[in-house]
Amino acid sequence: MNLLGRLFIVLIFIGSVMFMAMSITLYATHKNWRTESVRLQGLLNDRTQELAELRRQKEAMESALQLEIASQANRNVALATRVRQLSQDNEEAREGLADLRRQLDEQVATVASVSNETEWLRVRLDEESAKLIVSQREWVAMSTELLKKMDEAHGLAIQVANYQTVSSQLAKDYRDAVEVLRRFGVASDLSLYASQPPAGVRGTITEVRPGGVVEISIGSDSGIVKGHHLDVVRNRNGRSSYIGKIEITNVVADRAVARVMPEFRRGVVQRDDEVTYIDVNELVAH
Repeated sequence: MNLLGRLFIVLIFIGSVMFMAMSITLYATHKNWRTESVRLQGLLNDRTQELAELRRQKEAMESALQLEIASQANRNVALATRVRQLSQDNEEAREGLADLRRQLDEQVATVASVSNETEWLRVRLDEESAKLIVSQREWVAMSTELLKKMDEAHGLAIQVANYQTVSSQLAKDYRDAVEVLRRFGVASDLSLYASQPPAGVRGTITEVRPGGVVEISIGSDSGIVKGHHLDVVRNRNGRSSYIGKIEITNVVADRAVARVMPEFRRGVVQRDDEVTYIDVNELVAH
């Protein structure tokens, strides 16, 4: 209970005393006024003393109340000062918070920009990685191809060296052959023998077509090439007849197509006639 409550209690008590005194006064009108006066005088003195004591207490309480009020005022001043300080601190904190929020927004924007840039860089990295993988595969393929080409080049170099050796030997053999031909009086011009097939070649007519076209049973496997001239001979009943010449026009491995040369025709070419090469020089020599 504070001093104001105590003061109210004292005032109520004083009012009660006064009311009681008035009641006693009214009651005393029916008593012996002298006795009652003495009694009341003593009672009044007691009450006066009590009232004085109460007043003293009231003054003490008022003094204490004033001190409390002064102390409370000082506390209020300090509290107001503290409130102003807190308000100032709160305002500074708000400004700091607003600044922090601006910085946070800037940081968020920066993070978003960095995230976008990072995503772009990641996409570029994936693309470059894919290109690098393709380039590595191409490099491996090119390296493998290079090694293969180097091996082929090495093999070709060996072949060239072998060919050079063979060429040197062939050149020597050619010179020796030309010298032999010269000594035996034989011409060394190869164009003079372009139509001459290999010696000893033999085959048969397998088909006769219209227009003087025939098919024979020998081909490139037997050394026959386009342009060769072969003689056609018919063997019947132990007799041989010269039919004419044919010129090879188309050759495969095991057969060839030729045309009958009309300037050498001595008969009609038939199926199963024999084709061969007759060396006239050899016949003359015999």
